Amino acid sequence: MIRRLVVLLAAGAAIVAVVATGRIVVDEPGERATTVAEVVPAVQPLACPGPVEIPVGDIDSGDPDLGSGSGERTYDVEGDGTDPVGVGFLADGDAAASLERIGTGDVAGIAAAACVAPVRDQWLVGGSTALGASARLVLTNPSDASTEATVTLYGGLGEIEEHAVVSIAPGAQQDLLLEGIAAEVPALAVHVVATGAGIVAHLQDSRLDGFQAAGTDWVTRGAQPGTSLVVPGVGVAGEATATLRLLAPEGADASLTLVGEDGAIEWGGVSALELEPGVVTEVEVPAAASGAIEIVADAPVVAGALLTVPRDVVDGPDDALAADLAWTPAQPADDGAARSVMITEHITALAVHASATGEVAFTDAAGTVVASASMTAGTSRVLDVDVPAGTVVTGPAGAAWVATATDEPGFIGTVVPRRTDVESTPVTVSQRGYVRDGS
Repeated sequence: MIRRLVVLLAAGAAIVAVVATGRIVVDEPGERATTVAEVVPAVQPLACPGPVEIPVGDIDSGDPDLGSGSGERTYDVEGDGTDPVGVGFLADGDAAASLERIGTGDVAGIAAAACVAPVRDQWLVGGSTALGASARLVLTNPSDASTEATVTLYGGLGEIEEHAVVSIAPGAQQDLLLEGIAAEVPALAVHVVATGAGIVAHLQDSRLDGFQAAGTDWVTRGAQPGTSLVVPGVGVAGEATATLRLLAPEGADASLTLVGEDGAIEWGGVSALELEPGVVTEVEVPAAASGAIEIVADAPVVAGALLTVPRDVVDGPDDALAADLAWTPAQPADDGAARSVMITEHITALAVHASATGEVAFTDAAGTVVASASMTAGTSRVLDVDVPAGTVVTGPAGAAWVATATDEPGFIGTVVPRRTDVESTPVTVSQRGYVRDGS
């Protein structure tokens, strides 16, 4: 009887201990073998948005000089295995692009877009929903599964509270007019986060100055938020202007340097630029025949530059203004990756920033050098290139660059190169112990 009582007391003490601690005490597992594997994602097709659209629709006034559309349109598609998706297209290979030249009407100008692979997280720095401007976001899903994208907008007063959530069917596109979400935002930055395999986002920025076209271009995604970025191709001449747009999601102190063929160019007041969290900031860029902007910050930022080229008005009042515009996103300054671009019609030059001293050479698919120069670190050059449309040109690692398209009467556009390598993702795998509850 005494022995039974002792056993019961011991069992009761064990139950109290379990209740008091709230868990079952188990032995700590021994050291387990850990394996680190590199997972290489499947190669996805590249996607392009398709032709630009007139934001209010093609209005036929009966007078070709007053209509919003244009009978003078050429649309150049370059890439391998192009398949339609929505109004855009998918392409195979390392690079693909489209370039549209619209001679007259509300969206007159050159609108160029590089085709890119889908990603789950991307930033587009550019666009406006101010009076006379329209921002049309085009989301392309090249995968075989449905996906959902959350669109967050930022402006000069910070993050805009209203977000948009868009579902995109497999192999389909969805358009979203951002002025329907946030009107009267003169300077935009757009953050798109998608599920699944991701999507491709392009932003059509179209503007009017009264009744005159003030430019149209595609804003393409740039570098992920980083602390060392470069925006190439911001050289302007004559009456052309350049504006840098920046956003630090969590705030940052940034330093900007404008460089040309001979190095740094005087640019007062930007050596200690304070960027408030989530606030879009714009800075006018001094004129330089060849220019690139180096950005160094103490916290991650995204950036892009806008070139505006005025041109003569053919039909309109003497004081009327017309222009075309081109957007160039920031690129990482130090990722050491080579990039390629598909040459389209009207591309005649490459605007290059060198991060290291030496020969900078651009080659075609056969390895033939199509443009080259000896450059010093921290300088910028414009190199002429004369190759047929449809040529894939690859630049060296350590250079940030962009292909520039021009045509009369003052039209301009840019095609941004893309990384063609597939980045692997490290995954750590190890065994862990567990407790079976017996149920």
